[in-house]
Amino acid sequence: MTELAHWLMPCLRQVQALKQTSRLSHALLITGADGVGQEVLAREIVKDLMCEQNGAAACGHCHSCQLMQADTHPDFRVLDGQAATIKVDQVRSLVRQISQKPQVGQNKVVLITHAQAMNINAANAVLKALEEPAPRTYFILTSSQSTSLLPTVRSRCLLVNVPTPNASEVKQWLMLQPEGQTLNALFWLTTQPFRLLAIQQQGKVSLFANLPHQLASMLQGATPASDVLKGLDSNNIDDYCNGLAAILHQCILHSTGAPIDEALQDIYKALMTRLGIQSLMARYQSLQRLKSDLQKTNLNPIMQLTHELNQW
Repeated sequence: MTELAHWLMPCLRQVQALKQTSRLSHALLITGADGVGQEVLAREIVKDLMCEQNGAAACGHCHSCQLMQADTHPDFRVLDGQAATIKVDQVRSLVRQISQKPQVGQNKVVLITHAQAMNINAANAVLKALEEPAPRTYFILTSSQSTSLLPTVRSRCLLVNVPTPNASEVKQWLMLQPEGQTLNALFWLTTQPFRLLAIQQQGKVSLFANLPHQLASMLQGATPASDVLKGLDSNNIDDYCNGLAAILHQCILHSTGAPIDEALQDIYKALMTRLGIQSLMARYQSLQRLKSDLQKTNLNPIMQLTHELNQW
């Protein structure tokens, strides 16, 4: 991706204007629906703040900008809550690290992504840092669930609300990305643009792109359930569960009058004939429970998912 998505640009310009006029808060909370690009926007804002020049946007040439491009700037710290809970010791360690003067440029920046993952003690530690900010230090938080943050944390931050692009905007933007046409075909899975881009970057496009065809073939009796799960391993259990759950969810929505993706039409007809809406909803709930159980126990995922699919 060479350019910032166009729906993020107004938010970036808003922050740049405040920076240019020295009115920018020392703490920002970037919110929006999951997958619309909060983290990407945050990284752009960080670049601007770390630049040694006084312009609104990063110059791209100073020593700090070069360090940011190399991901080696000593005055920039990140805590990511996407994969695990952010704990108080992590926050305290980070606050100690940024309590000194900047080593290179003018500012220090702390980025906390998926900030809703902070436990209560971590959130209170962040609150204390926001109440007593070190000089030339900025905190940037991102969240798709900002209401779950402490109200006192939210009140200390300048709110930057990222708009949700419509389906047409997302499709046009995806066409600028590698495998854009195939990504557009995954709208049955999600319409969240940066979730789709992450799927492409993780090399998982074919997994999801092939799933509807494989499932339709199974429902028609042409292939066994084991063929649908042929690529399943410990690294993609959640992907298979999410993909199958998305298919069931779209079928349930279609039963209430919502449109359904062309790739799922045969699946919908087969499932409604076999199961009906009540059993379809039961299978969706069962799949969600199974996903949770697989994360907590040592159940054999192939055996469990094969058993689930055989109920379809």
